[in-house]
Amino acid sequence: MIKPGKRVKIEKCKPGFRESLSDTIPVELLLTIHLNGTPLATVSCLPDDLIELVIGYLLNNCYIGSYSDINLLRLCEKEIKNKDLLSMAVMVEATCEPQTTGSGVRGTQFISSSCGSFDDMILQKINKLGRIKKKPGLSAGTILELSSKTVKNQEFKNEFGGLHSAALFDWSSRCVCVIEDIGRHNCIDKLAGFMAIRKITSCDKLLFTTGRISLDIIFKAYMMKIPVIVSNSSITHSAISLAKKTQITAIGYARGGRFNVYSHPSRISPVTGL
Repeated sequence: MIKPGKRVKIEKCKPGFRESLSDTIPVELLLTIHLNGTPLATVSCLPDDLIELVIGYLLNNCYIGSYSDINLLRLCEKEIKNKDLLSMAVMVEATCEPQTTGSGVRGTQFISSSCGSFDDMILQKINKLGRIKKKPGLSAGTILELSSKTVKNQEFKNEFGGLHSAALFDWSSRCVCVIEDIGRHNCIDKLAGFMAIRKITSCDKLLFTTGRISLDIIFKAYMMKIPVIVSNSSITHSAISLAKKTQITAIGYARGGRFNVYSHPSRISPVTGL
């Protein structure tokens, strides 16, 4: 198994001073996902929770309809010429035809750690999305607890930086799972896979992310049927529009004792003094 962190030699420098030290940095894995023999994507990711990542990727990108569609999932290391790169392939067999059949799977796409991607089929689906049922009574205090509880449950953040995190909470702010990765969208896909494998219901769950909430993140939250998504960072205009359409409560800048609600604030109970 590939370790998520690697120790390297460095030169620590400042004006008039240099010191030879070592540092632990995150490992970047190039993970190629094959579905029924067809390569779909090469994902740049942290080599941790890979099964969850693959399942969540297939679900959130509409390649399969449910976790039960998967008949076989196999991880295997792949031979590459450049030994400085870590690479692995995932072979997935589904009991149904991929939902992209007929819409044009046009070869393998590369998904970097910095941003997600959409294909034409998903862009077409956005206009046909329904609404997530409302569940009121979420307290503002619960939202303000999410960031500190996520940090408390991070496994790799204290060992090495450079990672995003996403966490799943219930309505009372109990932490269900924390995921870390070099890509913010990978974290969401890993949570989707985690929920699918364990058959976790989503109607009473919150999703917290340390990354920017963009259009693709809202789409993933919708596919997971998560009613509330919270970030301590920013949100894009397109993400707000999709959140309003799908009845997702999108919250940004949840830090420093306050937050901004960009869509469907009716889920949040008013708190005196906030």
